[in-house]
Amino acid sequence: MKRLIFLFLLSQLMACGSSGSVSLSAEQLKVNDRLLAEVAMTNGRPGSAIEIYQALLGQAPQDVELLYLLGSAYNLSGEYEVALHQLNKASRINREAGYASRGEIQREIGRAQLASGDTPQALISLELASSLLPGDAVTHNSLGVCYALHQDYQEARGAFQAALNIDPSSLEYRNNLALAWILDDKPQLGIDVIYPTYLRGKSTAKVRQNLALAFAMKGDLEAAKAIARQDLTKAELERNLDFYGQWQGKGQ
Repeated sequence: MKRLIFLFLLSQLMACGSSGSVSLSAEQLKVNDRLLAEVAMTNGRPGSAIEIYQALLGQAPQDVELLYLLGSAYNLSGEYEVALHQLNKASRINREAGYASRGEIQREIGRAQLASGDTPQALISLELASSLLPGDAVTHNSLGVCYALHQDYQEARGAFQAALNIDPSSLEYRNNLALAWILDDKPQLGIDVIYPTYLRGKSTAKVRQNLALAFAMKGDLEAAKAIARQDLTKAELERNLDFYGQWQGKGQ
């Protein structure tokens, strides 16, 4: 009996769908398209998101939000020049409309500039973005990378710590903070940041290689070798040990 009721309800639902009585409005379809694009971005498929955003922009070419989203998708796909074109256009239209700078647009502009190697401009964009988005961990982390590339490790640590304060579970931010100590010839402070993570078995290969470098800088090549060998072939380990030898004792 329950099965018959279910089949009846299902047939009624299908009939409603086929009759068009539950058809979506154009505005609802746009919302659905944006949600699909967000899912594609979350799942690491920026190409699909780009197609959706481009189609939506065909109907609203001056839409600042769509231009920002399209630029972000191009950033994720590694097409930084195209990303900058879309993001700068979004920023210009937003500015000409009399609105204040949008932090998320500045962040994505800075990330595209950073990835393209234009670190001076990236620093300007990301510093502005961090002032507009004080609670955004991605912005602070990107700014930290920019500072580190300028060898301003103290400022880099401040930015990485800000990102970590917002998202304490991020191994990426924790590793970046440790590396900013290590590159500043303070390996023990870098070890203090990531060694507890390693002991808990939560580390990544990148974390372990940075940890190995820190131990080598302290002069403990045996510890460096024990950690590094977990992710390297014998040949790779030998090359790394030669590299570690160049750093040995620099952080003592």
